[in-house]
Amino acid sequence: MRQKRAGWKAPLLIFLILCLLFQIGDLIYVIYFGVGRCRLPVLMYHHFVDAEESGAGTVVTTSRFREQMTALKEAGYQTVTIPQIIDYVENGAALPRHPILITMDDGYSSNLTEAAPILEELGMCATIFVIGINEGEEYYAHSGEPLWLERFAFEEAAPWVEKGVIDVQSHTYDMHQLASYGYSGRDGVRRLEGESGEDYRQALLSDMEAFRQRREGRVATELLALAYPFGYYTPEADELLREAGYAVTFTIDERTNWLQTGDSSCLRMMGRINVIDGFSGEELVSRVDQYSGRFSVFSN
Repeated sequence: MRQKRAGWKAPLLIFLILCLLFQIGDLIYVIYFGVGRCRLPVLMYHHFVDAEESGAGTVVTTSRFREQMTALKEAGYQTVTIPQIIDYVENGAALPRHPILITMDDGYSSNLTEAAPILEELGMCATIFVIGINEGEEYYAHSGEPLWLERFAFEEAAPWVEKGVIDVQSHTYDMHQLASYGYSGRDGVRRLEGESGEDYRQALLSDMEAFRQRREGRVATELLALAYPFGYYTPEADELLREAGYAVTFTIDERTNWLQTGDSSCLRMMGRINVIDGFSGEELVSRVDQYSGRFSVFSN
């Protein structure tokens, strides 16, 4: 009789342990991958060169970019668009298990000639934040001097936009400036010293409208997002941008982004990882893993 009772205890113990393990597994899934909440790493690039090596911190060679994108894809990351993340937050629409958003600042022609073909080949996509006043121009409007690097026109980006490889969003119309430049006296979107609240409001809203008008009808996607020039931002500026219709805003702060269904505030002042040519594909994946949560779950 005693042996028979002991025989029932072992299966019961195994059953209870399995139930506990399933509960722990469900908890981990909800925290890291569950419906309604997920992490989104965002990468930030600028200019690309078809060369053996890069001589500047914000310039990445095409060979390195290909290596980085290939490594991300092989690691299971899938690129997403800004409309996708908005749909997730507003409507609970599905995202890939390991989403990543790739962004590029300023609107350099190399984004189209060097980076876009690699993205297309790998089945990936990116968002470019364009400085409106420099779009398609050869000379800087304020000084008449040649622009440092060639900038694409919206019409050049349009075929890539239609294919879903590229989206074009705002880096402001003419607020990509520092006070030291001597033109506006303003650092990015910051308020000028002594500027009234109403004057500041009108300055920002006018700049946002100028960008909207310049872009209108020239690319197929909706204008939804803005990346702050130089990473300068304030809660006051962000509220004005929300008023101007920008659903998503980005900084250059390197931090974890949590997307939460039903909470649009998670789309404001999002952090980004600045990618340099010195990151090998493996190194970039390791860095992204830490911001996606995969590092803490899967690493020993």
